[in-house]
Amino acid sequence: MRKLLFFVCIAIVCTAFQVNAQTFKFGHVNGNEVIEILYELDSVQLKLEKTQKELEELIKEVAAEWDRKSVEFEANQDKWSKVVKETKQAELMELNRRAQSQQQNAQLRFQQENQRLIGLLQKKLKDAVDKVAKAGGFTYIFDISAGSPIYVNETQSTDVGALVKKELGISK
Repeated sequence: MRKLLFFVCIAIVCTAFQVNAQTFKFGHVNGNEVIEILYELDSVQLKLEKTQKELEELIKEVAAEWDRKSVEFEANQDKWSKVVKETKQAELMELNRRAQSQQQNAQLRFQQENQRLIGLLQKKLKDAVDKVAKAGGFTYIFDISAGSPIYVNETQSTDVGALVKKELGISK
């Protein structure tokens, strides 16, 4: 009975060592570098520039309206009655408030569109990294551009950037 218990203990210890002796396969990629050479990045930048120009045009329209009404107010204020003058002043103040609000909304919309478009590129990168990780049997792949790992021992970590670029159809 003692011998049997001894062998069971030895088997348990050996099994525990085998479980702990798993080898991990590490990889790293510079995600920013990959995103910068994605052909879609040019398209994203063009869309963002177009969005920015459209939003700037909206802001310019309100500013031009304010300028026109301000000049009209200055030129005609002496001719108007007190009631008309107060109405025109209130109108100018409302137009000024609307211009400020529109500018803030434009900035917010631009940021949201920027995040949405860049998010699509980041998702594409992540999907490619996932495929490479599964195909290569990697336990972890770190994005070194994200600032996470402070140190990467390149003898123990594989740079999977070329594999990710290949997965994305990038020949650079």
